[in-house]
Amino acid sequence: MTTTVASAIRPGLRERQQSGSPHTPSRYISSVQSSPGSSFFRAEEDPIIIELDARELNAGFQGESGPQCTIPFTPRNSRRIGDYREYLPDYKRRRAELQTRCKEYELWRNDLSDVNLGLLEDKLERAVREVYNKHLLVDAGAARLVLVLPSLVPHPILSTILTLLFERWKYSSVTLLPAPAMTIAAAGLRSGLVVDLGWEETVITAIYEYREVQVRRSTRAMKALTLKVGEVLGIVRNEQDVQFRDTLLLDFDFVEDFIDRAGACHAMLVDVDEDLVTMVEAMQVQQQADSKSRSENRAKIVIDWPTGTSSRPIAIPRHALHLACVDAIVGKKNETRPDDHEQSVGQLLYSTLRSLSSDVRAICMPRIVFSGRGARVAGLSQRILDTTESIVSQYGWSAVRGNRLPVKRAGLAELAQARAAPADARHNLNSPGANDFVEERLAKQKSKDVDLSVPVALRQVDTLGPWAGASLVASLKAKSFVEIDREKFLSHGLSGAQREFETNVVSQRTGTVRSGERASWTLAGWG
Repeated sequence: MTTTVASAIRPGLRERQQSGSPHTPSRYISSVQSSPGSSFFRAEEDPIIIELDARELNAGFQGESGPQCTIPFTPRNSRRIGDYREYLPDYKRRRAELQTRCKEYELWRNDLSDVNLGLLEDKLERAVREVYNKHLLVDAGAARLVLVLPSLVPHPILSTILTLLFERWKYSSVTLLPAPAMTIAAAGLRSGLVVDLGWEETVITAIYEYREVQVRRSTRAMKALTLKVGEVLGIVRNEQDVQFRDTLLLDFDFVEDFIDRAGACHAMLVDVDEDLVTMVEAMQVQQQADSKSRSENRAKIVIDWPTGTSSRPIAIPRHALHLACVDAIVGKKNETRPDDHEQSVGQLLYSTLRSLSSDVRAICMPRIVFSGRGARVAGLSQRILDTTESIVSQYGWSAVRGNRLPVKRAGLAELAQARAAPADARHNLNSPGANDFVEERLAKQKSKDVDLSVPVALRQVDTLGPWAGASLVASLKAKSFVEIDREKFLSHGLSGAQREFETNVVSQRTGTVRSGERASWTLAGWG
């Protein structure tokens, strides 16, 4: 028996048709049971942070601890879509020297004589499009852009980068931030010494209150280390049997991957404690056989060297890798006449500290920050600090060198000791009585003025990197040192960038710049 009464749970078809034309029911859900609304999502006005150097590009949103993506500039990124020939079993890689192959992994070089700016623009455009379309998933040009660059970028390179960003996308402005200052900010400091062990150069920057006061550089960097390790691996390869010598692959990707893996497991630099243990074991006569086997095992590392089809275990001497790392980056402790651009990193660090004033040096010495690709090599930063400490203990902060210097210092020490005697002893004066009120007051004042400060020593501070520092600064809504407007750049070029500086009342009324201030801008130290 059917009934015409509609259910209280599900209304009848006729009752639903009486309400009018068919329409979608309301989707309102109580805020207690609903998920967070669109107001909790990322705002479109949040700036995009892009860190750019000669080897890779890092991009992400502000307020995050790390970038969303890292895109290296390699020949693989320049291949056509669907080109997977290198993964075929019978694919033969092109044999070329590492010096020649290094140019294919760089976006730019400091020597612009053979740099193709058009190719640089195409590579950068492809990388930026991949960042927005695959990783960030936002409209390019809708949000403000924060660009983190090294301090000294060649002007043609910087002009090409800014022209690409303003012409391809509708950025209203681009904010430029220096990488060394952002590295200091990511370490939670205001002042310090940044040792950037980069790809082409090692740049040491002294920063005082977020301002670069001294910049020095050397060509001893990861590129020189890659070429040195490539030579060592080439020698090991030539020592193998002729049957499978040609099958062992030796290209740029393999050498760089070997440096990353060997540097992470303390294979590039020999540990001092391990050397002492090996020497003690070698001195024991009753365990001479065991000590020889242990020393041989510790003196070599065995890797799976890739071939055309599989891999083969090959033993590589650790001493050769140690010498390559020392010759390429660390250098010798006593360099008599080093070139300005070929100084070892320890000597360069000592020269930078010596050129600073005493108060800035005292602040920077316990705040040394290592960054760059070379900071991943285990033990390298500590080895550089040990070399610098030995130089400081030997020469002090004086730039004077020579064989007659110890004789002169001994004479000055004798004069200082003679002057240090009390005045009454030198002039045969009678000493005051024991109950002298003035002498007691002076003794108490001297005891209060005793300096109990701890001697300053070199100390390393960890950092999250320049990208994290730029994310922190951007989230604080801090105004940038260099802001480039779109209209001014397209009409005036690099001269359209403006540098913010403090102006007094007189300069505001007259519209003139005070004497001593520069109207131009740059990301590097003012010197």
